[in-house]
Order: sequence, then C-alpha cells, then structure tokens
Amino acid sequence: MDKYKTNSAFNKWFSSIKLDCLPSPIQKKIFSFDKYHKKLSFFQALQLFLHGINDEKESLREMDAAFVSKELQKEMGMTSISYSQLSRTLSKIDSEILLAIFSQLVSQVKNKRPVTKRNSLYLIDSSTFSLNQNLYQWADFRKTKSGVKLHLKLCFMDNEHLYPDEFTLTNAVEHDTNQLEVLVNQPEATYVFDRGYLDFKRLDTMHWQGYFFVTRIKKNTKVHVLEPLVASKSESILSDQMVALGAQNYLTSRFRLVTVQDKKGRTLQFITNRFDCSSTEIAEMYKARWQIELFFKHIKQHMTIKKFFSRSEKGVVNQLILAMIASLLTYLIKLKTKSKQSIFQIKRFFRYLLFQPAEEWFTLLIPT
Repeated sequence: MDKYKTNSAFNKWFSSIKLDCLPSPIQKKIFSFDKYHKKLSFFQALQLFLHGINDEKESLREMDAAFVSKELQKEMGMTSISYSQLSRTLSKIDSEILLAIFSQLVSQVKNKRPVTKRNSLYLIDSSTFSLNQNLYQWADFRKTKSGVKLHLKLCFMDNEHLYPDEFTLTNAVEHDTNQLEVLVNQPEATYVFDRGYLDFKRLDTMHWQGYFFVTRIKKNTKVHVLEPLVASKSESILSDQMVALGAQNYLTSRFRLVTVQDKKGRTLQFITNRFDCSSTEIAEMYKARWQIELFFKHIKQHMTIKKFFSRSEKGVVNQLILAMIASLLTYLIKLKTKSKQSIFQIKRFFRYLLFQPAEEWFTLLIPT
C-alpha cells in the first residue's frame, strides 16, 4: 500500500483517465482548449465538473463556493473559480473529448473483467430528463415541457458488477426504438429490453444477424405454438414453448416463449432466441432488467442530474456524459481494490475521505 501514501483519494479516483493515451485527434482538441483557456486547463475543468457531479453539488455557484476549502485549493492548484467561468467552460468543452474518455474507461473495465456471452447481459432502456420549456426551448418533447433522453446499454454481470457500456443522447421526443439498432452492435451478445421495443421484423433481423435477445411480449401479441419444450421444474415456470409470433401477413422465425408467474400472481411471457438456457435462467435474465431502472434512479438522485448546470444544449449533453464517466471511475476503483462494497458505499466513503490519503479509502474497500 506504500505507493498510495502520497496520493489523495481525490487524485486516485481520477487516475484512470489517461489524457496522453487518447487518440491523436482528441489530444489536439485538448491542446486547442488549453491554448485558449489559460486560467483553467482542460484537466482542471474535467476534475472540477466530475467532482461537482459526484459530490452532488446542486449548482455551479455551489462549486464556486466549495473553494473556501484549502484542501480543494491545494488539489486543484487554484484558489478560486467563478461560476460564470464554469458555465462558459461547460458549454465550450468539445463533447467528443468526453466521449473518448468514456470509451477509454470502458476499455479498461473490459480488460479487467472480460465480457463473454456466458457471463454478461446487455440491458437496454431509456430515461427522460424533463426540462422547463421556457429555459430549454431546443429540447423538443411535449407542448408543455422540454426534455432530453438518455438511451443506455448497461453491461450486467451480476448485481454488484454492472456499468454503462454505451449510450446515445437525443431530445425526449425521439422514440426509443430508433436507437435500438445503434446500441445492438455486438453479435453473440444477449440483449434484454422491455416490450416497448417489441417489433417482429426487428427480432427476426437480430436473430438472422447473430444477436441474442430476451424481451416481453404484449398482451395482444398473436402467438402460434409450434411445439412444447421441457420447462424447468419450478413453481413459477408455467410453460416453455417453441412459437412463432405475428399474424398471417408476417410470422417471425421460430422463437422460444417462456411463461412465468411472479410473486404477485401476474403472468409474464418472455420471448427469446436463446435455446441453450433453462426456463429459469431466461426468467432471471429478464429480471436483471430492473438493474437499469436502479441505475437511472441513481444518476438522477445522486449525481446532480435532478438539475442541470447549463441551459445550453452542449452544456446539458456534457453534464450527462460526465455523469457516465463518474460512474465508471467509481466502478474501476471497485475492480482495482476487488472490493465487495456496493458502488454506493464506495462513493460514500470517498466523499468523507476525499482529501485524505488514498490508503485510508482503500483500507475500507479491500476485503480482509
């Protein structure tokens, strides 16, 4: 642990970001930013905004006020920053730089915990962030409100190991299904999404192109049972069948339909092209979809996305990308320390030990 004694938890959290390892075009963008922003370098701005988001600062004014802390001044190498300068900077940062940092961190995660068909799922869903229409007129949504939408692919290995793998950002008026083809891009992976994405031709296309899926069918979906399959011996599994979906004008390929009864007595039907798993495993795959709902809840409640720092489109987009980066930084700490603590608990310890030696933080995380 000696190597951590001279590093604060604050710096250790950021240490996974390697600006000098980013692609050359991105490094040129960073150089250009630093050339025209003498008082605040790109890395200083990145640290400030990630700290503000992770520490649940409610506004840029609060980030400005945080510089009464001598520890923060020491870590940042500056004694103050105005909220107006922060506002201008957030809207001027090139989003491509932030996306490149996000991709760099995802690559690090995959190197430490490789993804295979057997050990992971990709959960797909979207979440809308409602905005005041008078302040955010560019964000098309409804007649009475504006909004932006985060379309997310979350890599799920188990309840303790999940992270954002890829995402897109659109105005809230955009339909979810338009982004599905963008996020479904790794053959032989299994994608889990809700029935709002259900489209017979899309399921066939995924199947023919080598993608696996698990989703729910709607109550009015026409099901043609072709033959029964051997169902898992479980009270919750009602049936397992080979089926085709659709009407006479369009029938899908032969898929598998698993019918279950949940603890509340509701009947749920899952359609999939995974024939190598038990009925119970298929049901568990769809159950994992709840984790993406919890992830959205977390970033809205604990990463300042209840309120945006900027009114500009680029400022809002940048804040959402920064939230994704912040979540990966904390997850990488979990992987590096092999901690059994939850992401939320790791973050809680971090906030209390922010300017203490990283050794103190890691001591609480490393299994004994």
